Amino acid sequence: MTDVNRSLEQLQAEAAAVQADFAKATIAYTKALKEAQAAESAAKKAEATASTSRSRSDEERRKLGLLTAQAYQLGIPTVMGTESMLWSLAPVAENLQEIADRQTAIVRLGSTQVAQYNAAMAAEAQTNRLKADATAKRTAANEAAAKAQELSKQVQQKAAAAAAAMADQTADLDVASGVSQQLQTVRDAQALARWKTYLTELTAAKITPPAAAALKNPGKLPAGLAPLTRRGAVVPGVASVTTAGRTVRVLSAETIRAVNQAFSLIGKPYGVAATGPDKYGCLGAARVAWEPYTNLPNLVGKVYPDYQAVPTTQIQPGDLLVMGSKSLGLVHIGVALDDGEMIAADESKGAVVVTTVPDNLYAALRPTLGAPAKPQVAPVATSDAYAFRCGNTATSYDVGSGSWTWPLPDETYEIGTPFGQSGSEWSSGTHTGQDFPAAIGTPVRAVTSGVVRVEHPAWAGNLVRIDHGNGLETLYAHLSRVDVTDGQRVTAGQQIGAVGDKGNTTGPHLHFEVRLGGEPVNPMPFLATGSASTGWGGYSNGMIPASKLCAIGAGQMLRCDAATAYLKLAAAYRAQFGTTLCITDSYRSYTSQVSLYQRKPSLAALPGTSNHGWGVAVDLCGGIDRYNTPQYDWMKAHAPSYGWLHPAWAEPGRNREEPWHWEFGNPNAT
Repeated sequence: MTDVNRSLEQLQAEAAAVQADFAKATIAYTKALKEAQAAESAAKKAEATASTSRSRSDEERRKLGLLTAQAYQLGIPTVMGTESMLWSLAPVAENLQEIADRQTAIVRLGSTQVAQYNAAMAAEAQTNRLKADATAKRTAANEAAAKAQELSKQVQQKAAAAAAAMADQTADLDVASGVSQQLQTVRDAQALARWKTYLTELTAAKITPPAAAALKNPGKLPAGLAPLTRRGAVVPGVASVTTAGRTVRVLSAETIRAVNQAFSLIGKPYGVAATGPDKYGCLGAARVAWEPYTNLPNLVGKVYPDYQAVPTTQIQPGDLLVMGSKSLGLVHIGVALDDGEMIAADESKGAVVVTTVPDNLYAALRPTLGAPAKPQVAPVATSDAYAFRCGNTATSYDVGSGSWTWPLPDETYEIGTPFGQSGSEWSSGTHTGQDFPAAIGTPVRAVTSGVVRVEHPAWAGNLVRIDHGNGLETLYAHLSRVDVTDGQRVTAGQQIGAVGDKGNTTGPHLHFEVRLGGEPVNPMPFLATGSASTGWGGYSNGMIPASKLCAIGAGQMLRCDAATAYLKLAAAYRAQFGTTLCITDSYRSYTSQVSLYQRKPSLAALPGTSNHGWGVAVDLCGGIDRYNTPQYDWMKAHAPSYGWLHPAWAEPGRNREEPWHWEFGNPNAT
């Protein structure tokens, strides 16, 4: 397994990079196309205005010529010079006698002639200005059209390259996915082996784990037991014993039972809000682990106030680890192990597994210590907390905080080490952001609006962290200078510092991160699209292996949780109408997204951002593809109870009216 040419993480990073590169090119083309259309419209408008002005100018000059000719014929004195006189006569006729012969003699005052001369000159000047403006705008329009045409060629080339690259990766991805599952099995087994070694140590030391009540007060431990210390502080609820010159940790009998029960759940499938025995949600697994000693509440936020929190530096096996943030609420829970690991029902992995304790750890709770001495108030859960439940992140994420821009000005940076690359130089073993090599002092900008926190960790030197709300954060590391202060609100494009080489770095660059619910995700889709398509189960959009998808009939496939809900919906639909739910499209690979975008750029989503590429969207037919039919109305009324929603952007009167398009949203918890 360790000899696989490219790991699953490497493939994910490569796929995301290909998608981001194509997305950026496509966006540049779309922007250029809009600019070309606007420039062409402006040029045509300017040319029409100039033409109208020329007609008006010619008319004023013709009137002046007639006045001049009449004045000349009648001998009325003129204050106009010879040159001006000839200029005024040019539009009328070259032969003054011809004019005199066919004009009716009328008396015009010299002042009237001068006024008309001034009007004609003003009209001529205005016409010249408008003509110059029209010429400039026509030049700009031609240049914009040429730029759009060139970018169009680039998009076509990149589309072909992207499709080819993704096609080459498909087989590798299936293999790597299988290897990843095997590695997870090995990790689970290794964690269990370490736990069994610990239990063997207790047996060898002839230690019978005491009851939790006996370890609650470190000052009154049973005979032969001593307090356990970590970083000079006594750890409550745990003890130690020294045998053969070695210190052995002593956990309570209830804690050992809880960890044993947690291990017994490993491999069980994940299920939303499930409590067993066949499937488990994130809270369900933790609840079963700690039964019958204690019965955890039904929400993670309610668990936090009921059990004593301990410092994260003192985490011990069996502790309940709750993940989340103050701005998001608590979204995940696991049972702690040693070595920075925990047992948890993980939605993205689809099972109860051994996994790394994530960066968004909010608190560690020790059930054997009972209720907290001081009130512990959980952060209020927001509507966005659902998107981060149980170790998963939303497949698509609305940044919801204004415009989104790149952190460095165009043409000042290179694309460096990508997100997800493995290596020993990073403490987590993988690169958690995207690097942009650039000269020291290059301005660094906030990608979108938010509130600043300035930090100085050893790895980053100078770090600016911006909280954009709803669980979204961006990080800017290795800065040579920080131009903002704690608590300052910034806007998209505002300078927050400058590129540097502080901290753990081999040269000047910006290390840029995007975190959702505390978890680092690939920044490139955000930068390329101005919004987020972040991934599901670690896979890139349109790159979910076939082994991770489930069939729903008619050759269609969906992500398995979406497929289960779809089949239930289809059964209800058949009971109502007596016909099969008609479907034309479901999971869409990245290659097929590129093909569709080339054919229908105005209708298709940007490749790499479509919910079809996550296996959570369907296009339906059989009457559902038209508004206000009995089939469509039934879907609107009943599909949400199965987790299937008609998105707001596809509603009547919106920019894209698509009655046929439905997406798997928040499934019914029951």
